[in-house]
Amino acid sequence: MNKVKYVSLIILATCTMCNKIQVTDAPDYSQSSYWFSCNDNSKDVDIFYVYPTVIVTTYNDNNHSWLADISIDSIKTMANENQDFNKRLYCDYNFFAPYYRQMILDAYNQNARKIRRSKDVAASDVINAFQYYMEHFNAGRPFILVGHSQGSEMLIELLKSGMTDSQFRQMVAAYCIGYQITEDELQQYPNRLIPAKDSTDVGCVVMFNSVTDLSGVSPLFAATAVGINPISWTTDTTFVSKEHHIGLAKYNASRDSILIVPNVTGGRLQHNIMVCSDLPSDFTYIEEFREMFPLRNLHFADSWLYGGDVKHNMSVRVKHFMQQ
Repeated sequence: MNKVKYVSLIILATCTMCNKIQVTDAPDYSQSSYWFSCNDNSKDVDIFYVYPTVIVTTYNDNNHSWLADISIDSIKTMANENQDFNKRLYCDYNFFAPYYRQMILDAYNQNARKIRRSKDVAASDVINAFQYYMEHFNAGRPFILVGHSQGSEMLIELLKSGMTDSQFRQMVAAYCIGYQITEDELQQYPNRLIPAKDSTDVGCVVMFNSVTDLSGVSPLFAATAVGINPISWTTDTTFVSKEHHIGLAKYNASRDSILIVPNVTGGRLQHNIMVCSDLPSDFTYIEEFREMFPLRNLHFADSWLYGGDVKHNMSVRVKHFMQQ
């Protein structure tokens, strides 16, 4: 497998920019320039997708330097490869995806106050984009929330405080891949952060983080109290062989489409973490990011390693949602 090609499709892209950057005011989501995709309406169910971290450059140390400036086209371009991949993968649904002033990767190394302030800005953009989508684009259709890494982090904030009860009832499920929900959060938001327990739950959060061994768990997600096996869609610790793996998703350049490659890995859930011991320890390892994502961590693969499984599971949950 081409590890470099896969990593290019997910969260990390190196940005060469000047050090000084002024973050713009809140995006005006009535402008199409702040959306990667907002014109789909031909299908019965929507996806509202929030992309992961795509900016790693460290800016000047001030209150605004830890946020991406999405008024710059090159910043938005960095998100487009990830967004385009997911739009192709989840082509059975209308695809809505806003740009947002996300935290750059280095923001996660700052003190708690800076992280909180930066997170609040990014989350406010996602919440504002979602509310604009609901008012102007959704037209009463059921929707699925999908994110990876920071995208999932922002969707969790949306679930906590960014949608009304009636909007929540339209949600099929929230696939918050590659992040964590703590026990404290579960207790504080019991009616909004509802972990999926099987393949058919709706109105729930579907979450998984993968490693080849528990020594590879990222410190960013070590406290998660939520996890599900994305092959068996159960929360027990039974090992599931790779023969049950529907497949990873990869871009097929010759056909300009997404190819599903089956039977690549199996695994079991341990301490809410998916352990895929049959994959190489360096499957997606990048030395530069070893502090956050150590050897044996599969964070960079989570959004596509089970692409076929997630796509199939979405159809199952949609069916049950419609029946209810």
